[in-house]
Amino acid sequence: MSAKNIWESAKSLLVAFNYESEEQLKDFRKSLDSMLNASNVDRLIIIVNVPKDVDKNLLPPHFLIYYNSPLDFNFWNKLKDVQLESELQRAYDLMIWFGHTDAKIFPYVQETPVQRKIIVNETDPNFDLQLNAGSEVPSEMLHFVIDTLKKISTNE
Repeated sequence: MSAKNIWESAKSLLVAFNYESEEQLKDFRKSLDSMLNASNVDRLIIIVNVPKDVDKNLLPPHFLIYYNSPLDFNFWNKLKDVQLESELQRAYDLMIWFGHTDAKIFPYVQETPVQRKIIVNETDPNFDLQLNAGSEVPSEMLHFVIDTLKKISTNE
């Protein structure tokens, strides 16, 4: 029996990153699409943390992407998006969080049942693995993360 690595063993993936610009979002989506096509991932959700001054209704719709803004929470910090909330109840093999964790959705994502939690370009004790990609370019960060996960074998 051959040892699998973390990337090859992931069947479900939760990705979260912070929106900076439409160009960054487009690059991130394009890079993620090409990498997922060559993966074993069959279930995916992407949470894009959008600042409240960005109108998320103007962003390109995608059935796997949940645009989340501080305006998506009520007075008691309860998430208004019931579909996203139900997705966060499901279990995932792998979560990759890119950047800072001060988004309002972070506590909800932390409660999501995830086998392995990875944070990129940030440090946080709530994650199993903290990676520094040495770049903020989405395609370079994604390549670095996936290449790194391919080098770490699982004990399954």
